[in-house]
Amino acid sequence: MRSLWGRRGLRKAVLTGASVLALLTATAGSAQAASGTYTYVTPSGQSIQGQDPPSDTCVPLTGGAVRFSNDTTDTAFLYAGGSCSGQWGELVSVGATWDAPTGAQALGVRFGSAPG
Repeated sequence: MRSLWGRRGLRKAVLTGASVLALLTATAGSAQAASGTYTYVTPSGQSIQGQDPPSDTCVPLTGGAVRFSNDTTDTAFLYAGGSCSGQWGELVSVGATWDAPTGAQALGVRFGSAPG
């Protein structure tokens, strides 16, 4: 009888641990993406929209951006290079829009709380 209770206790502990691990994994995964949309306009006037971009990951802006609207939950950091390396160029706060100075464009964006 004693070993039967021991097995039930072990099984319950394993199931509880698995549930906690699944919950932590789900929570960690959801924290790695900005919720919402972003829209940018290319130099040729094409409007492109993205949804729920990954956080802390460089997203190339195909065709370049001369206007960028950030309707996500994260700050957007615009870069002159498509790989988001080097110094960041412009910061676009949540709910804000950026218009490029004449002759300039952004080629990459990274969403997060600080420049990468």
